[in-house]
Amino acid sequence: MISYILSIITSITALTVGTFFLGADKLMIVDFAFFWGLICMTVGACFYVLQTGFLDLFFEGFKKLSAVAVPKSRSFIETDKQLKKDPSLMAWKQSVFLKGKSLFLGIGSGMMLFSFTSLLFI
Repeated sequence: MISYILSIITSITALTVGTFFLGADKLMIVDFAFFWGLICMTVGACFYVLQTGFLDLFFEGFKKLSAVAVPKSRSFIETDKQLKKDPSLMAWKQSVFLKGKSLFLGIGSGMMLFSFTSLLFI
């Protein structure tokens, strides 16, 4: 939660300072902030969906299709099973999803907030 709020504040601060020093067309900067905010929010939503495991069944189907098309050796199958059971790898994946989600959603929220508030003062 703190990293989410920190990324919002950082993105708003960077955009405000950039707008002040660039001296470019303010409406263009607001448009770009809104556009990149939408992109960051979309990437953050993708991290959220992947973290929940909603698409695991979908990805398992593709793994089964690839197993039919390309045969795997027994050692590769055993290594794959061990990696699925590895708790440190699972914890690392969850931390990457959590950090990516909070970073992208925070930056996207900050950019969207900047663009909405900037429209009030243009």
